[in-house]
Amino acid sequence: METEGGRRTKLLRLIQRQAGISRRKAQELITAGEVELNGELTTDPFLDVETEAVSLLTLRGHPLSLSEPEARVYRYYKPVGVLCSHDDPFYGNTVGRILRTEGFIGYTWVGRLDQDAEGLLLLTNSGDLVHAFTHPRYQVEKVYRVSVGRLPDGERLGAILAGMRRGIVDAGERLRATSARFDRKGGYVEVTLTEGKKHEVKRLFSHFGLRVTRLVRVAIGPVGLGDLKPGEISRLTGGETEEVLTLARERLEEGG
Repeated sequence: METEGGRRTKLLRLIQRQAGISRRKAQELITAGEVELNGELTTDPFLDVETEAVSLLTLRGHPLSLSEPEARVYRYYKPVGVLCSHDDPFYGNTVGRILRTEGFIGYTWVGRLDQDAEGLLLLTNSGDLVHAFTHPRYQVEKVYRVSVGRLPDGERLGAILAGMRRGIVDAGERLRATSARFDRKGGYVEVTLTEGKKHEVKRLFSHFGLRVTRLVRVAIGPVGLGDLKPGEISRLTGGETEEVLTLARERLEEGG
């Protein structure tokens, strides 16, 4: 099994890679006692593991493959009404349920969206991609098309878009769009964010007195939504997959 450093790695990293989950989630599961290494319960995420000595690795009782998984990435158009959650006791229409139904074992998603928002999620079994594309440190761009109840005209709209690019402070957090422009033909505002703070788009627009009526994510990094319809899933081509995985590796190396 190839890992950084050749033959030794941290348990956290091993679970992240073999289960296709984020580092944060891997650490939570290990600490919670959901991981066994060679039949022994292990709760130290930073345990140094000699990979060639691993004969059995289980997560929540399920054996994980010890071979290197082929990294795959899919586009998914999340419709309005689908909840970005693995499971919810009160609401069954979740991304996690869709993953299980469609046979995406060991996959998770990149790009959380509110239940009333729609658009692009990336489905992947690459823990590196999940970490690099979700952690704000790595500044991966996400592009949104935003419709509002009533747009101001002329100079006022220009001032609002400039204000979004300069940034605001809301509830003690700085929010900023790296790009904000009005698409006159489409009748929407297109904004680009790199941090993805909770409800960031809606909070930006609300600050300027604008009510969001539709929110569609159309791109994550170099991957666009394309011509997908709500609910559809399509696999990235080999070239597209290599592009996003290379970007993920570069951001992780730059960010340390």
